[in-house]
Amino acid sequence: MNKTIEKLEGNIAKFDMIIPAEKAQKAYDDTLNQIGKTLNVPGFRKGKIPKNVIEARYGVDAIKYQAIEKIFPEAFSNEISENKLDVAQQPYIESYDYELGKDLKIVVKVELKPEVKLGEYKGLEVSYEEFKTDKNALQNEIDTIKNRFSTLKNAEGRKTQETDTVVFDFEGSANGKLIPGGAAKQYSLDLAHSNFIPGFAEGLVGHEIGEEFTIDVKFPDEYHSEELKGAPAQFKIKIHEIKERILPAEDDELAKKATNGKMKTLDELKADIQKFLDENEKMTNERNKENAVMDKVIDEAKIDIQPAMIEREKEAVRQESRQRANAQGLDFDKMIKEEGADKVEKQLEEEAIKRIRNSLVIEKIANVENIQVEQADLFNQIQLIANQYGEKRVEAMQEIFKNPSSVAMITQQVATEKVGKFLVEQNTFKAKSKTKKGDK
Repeated sequence: MNKTIEKLEGNIAKFDMIIPAEKAQKAYDDTLNQIGKTLNVPGFRKGKIPKNVIEARYGVDAIKYQAIEKIFPEAFSNEISENKLDVAQQPYIESYDYELGKDLKIVVKVELKPEVKLGEYKGLEVSYEEFKTDKNALQNEIDTIKNRFSTLKNAEGRKTQETDTVVFDFEGSANGKLIPGGAAKQYSLDLAHSNFIPGFAEGLVGHEIGEEFTIDVKFPDEYHSEELKGAPAQFKIKIHEIKERILPAEDDELAKKATNGKMKTLDELKADIQKFLDENEKMTNERNKENAVMDKVIDEAKIDIQPAMIEREKEAVRQESRQRANAQGLDFDKMIKEEGADKVEKQLEEEAIKRIRNSLVIEKIANVENIQVEQADLFNQIQLIANQYGEKRVEAMQEIFKNPSSVAMITQQVATEKVGKFLVEQNTFKAKSKTKKGDK
């Protein structure tokens, strides 16, 4: 097969393909015979319909188009493989000249992935944020367990404290108006674990049962409601009950309760928690190293991404964001309006470009270093996903393989992990001085 390839703007490749007349004729005849086996024509048996009758009924142009669909994919795939081109989108046939008895001429255009020019990615010294487990982490975990098995007891004759659970009525207003959804009766709030706006739980401390008062607070500047961002607000409060949290003793009985009898002593429980904390610290630092070296390598790569590719990825990011919002019961369009359309569009574009750069650089390193995603790698990843959702691997595989995009996503995850580990092995790392608190 003859062809010429021309590179156009926007990373588009134009193919002028010529398929020999004999091959084109065979594709036409095969297609016509296949149609003849299923076509119903009064007076003729299936498979015995004359050629001219099939052409008259079905249409010569329609037969030619189906013949091209039959012959084109393999021919084009061979061209892509021979010329070692990375295709970003499915090709489309711009035009064709299909005259039986003559060579078939097809003009095809396809969008290619942009060229990736890697910077140095081996033998680097990379700084990373070192994670250190907080010195109080073990005791914090024990305290969390104690809190889980705690009980509430009515507290009489005293004022509310910051560790209490308080039952109260409230009514909030801001900008001279009642806050939608900002009122409730007999509401129970654990003051030590409040998800109300800053200052609210603190305002409930130091009050008695039956007391009525007002709390003055301010909504965060980044609050989701445009009308309430940074707005001062007042909440009328009436206290009904004060409940004190009674913690269990820190002993062997606690260990038995926390593990359903698997561990008999408090020392066993503490040893198990410490093991988890140590493993978590190690895994977190490995992940931080991977992220640091990946960021450095991706930042130093040179890629000229075509606008069409950015727009497609941008739309994918938009749809994912919409789905997440819907899953949380939020109105995505309203969120855009409140956030500002221009700001959201910029954020979507930045995320799209970041994703494309990440994907292309990972793919490039994998190709250069011959890092391959094996079938066993996919099975292991699917097993992890199945474990997360409490499914069997076979069931998870059946569900995932129904959707090609899911397979592609998992393949990308595995490739990213393998390239990340490769980069960690090929570079040295220097911890920054900053430390972070850790918890389970």
